Amino acid sequence: MEKEVSTIKILAVVLGVFTVCTLALGFVLVASNGHPERLFGEPAETERVPQSFAGKRAGATESTDAHGVVHGKTAAGVKYLIYGRTEVARSGEGIRLAATGDVLATEMNMPLLDAYSGETDDGVYDFGPYYQEIAPALADYDICFVNQETAMAGNTDGFSYSVYPLFNSPESSIQAMSDTGFNVVNFNSNHTYDMGAEGIERSQGFFSQYPKMMVVGSYASQADRETVRMIQRGDMTIAFLSYCYGSNMYGDTPDVQPNNYYACIFDKKAMSVDIARAQSVADAVVVYMHWGTEEQTEPDKRQLEYAQFLVDLDVDLVLGSHAHLCQTVKNYTSPTGKTVPVVFGMSDLISGWTLTETIFSGLVTCDFVRKGDDVVVENLVWHPLVEWSDGGDVYVRMLEHMDDAAIQKNTRTEDIVDDVAFFREKLESLDMDCTISWK
Repeated sequence: MEKEVSTIKILAVVLGVFTVCTLALGFVLVASNGHPERLFGEPAETERVPQSFAGKRAGATESTDAHGVVHGKTAAGVKYLIYGRTEVARSGEGIRLAATGDVLATEMNMPLLDAYSGETDDGVYDFGPYYQEIAPALADYDICFVNQETAMAGNTDGFSYSVYPLFNSPESSIQAMSDTGFNVVNFNSNHTYDMGAEGIERSQGFFSQYPKMMVVGSYASQADRETVRMIQRGDMTIAFLSYCYGSNMYGDTPDVQPNNYYACIFDKKAMSVDIARAQSVADAVVVYMHWGTEEQTEPDKRQLEYAQFLVDLDVDLVLGSHAHLCQTVKNYTSPTGKTVPVVFGMSDLISGWTLTETIFSGLVTCDFVRKGDDVVVENLVWHPLVEWSDGGDVYVRMLEHMDDAAIQKNTRTEDIVDDVAFFREKLESLDMDCTISWK
């Protein structure tokens, strides 16, 4: 009899647990509208794109993840991500962009980055102080673009920080970029493969800790590469793509790369497909090009060839760097008659190099403005930048924020006698098709 009672009790408990689980599962399905994956971070494409944001994406399905990133898919099957849909445009109309060049941790500035973190020789590095002046300036812009030149594989599991010729930079660079206000980061250069495929995967892992930051040029898979990435303000979207001439590890031809998504190198056929895909869902397309001959101010033959190639494909803006020097800005005319600015070289934003010409760079700003059914680029301005110190902190300064006396105080320009004359003559010699902002 006691055995029968015990058996009945056990069956009752099992039945009770089953009932609770069933009810709980029902609650999950109701709460997630029949899509429990929503509760675990995977957005479900069940909502139609808001009509006010439709445009080229009319008929697409969308959902928003926990970080505010919109995941969408058009009726034609094009997948896309949109960052910043709910944010208000800084100017109240259109989209304002600020873009700058390369960030490197070199043998020249690693000791400084170490000192900025507080205690030295502890494996901790801080890029933040470098940005102390430009961070407030970036607050006026909707899109802030920068190039992370080097891999960031961390300082564990067999990896250690290193500099030229094989860079493995502190991943704290991403934190500083985020804190400064950069929301679009290129991770695609000739140094992307310096730590091999695992180094790229580890770098992508560090970037993933900043889900509101849009990373372009290096992707986890082919499907990820084919997912168009856009920034939105109001009813306007700007897509970003990135390409590099090649890699130091594998050369500059597509067929010898491990794949075509960890780093996107020059390949006109693939680029044409990428650009057409982006144009099918975005109002404008910006292409970053890692190109040029190092330490040469004049655009080389390949730069000129690819600039015309991109203009012929009707992109809206081309941004470039790699040469470690400032290069010119030229306006082209696309087949549809619009003006396409090509910024050939913004130089290195952070590097610690010892020659003045190599610590001199540009912050490029412009407006994307709607004109009828088109979006056009207007008001392109080059803001001269320089790594500066008067014997204290070294940081990037905007020349327009300094008078001549402050510019001349720079202890980082020992190879130049008259800094002011040098900077003005250098930019004037480049014959830029844009405004240069001086004090």
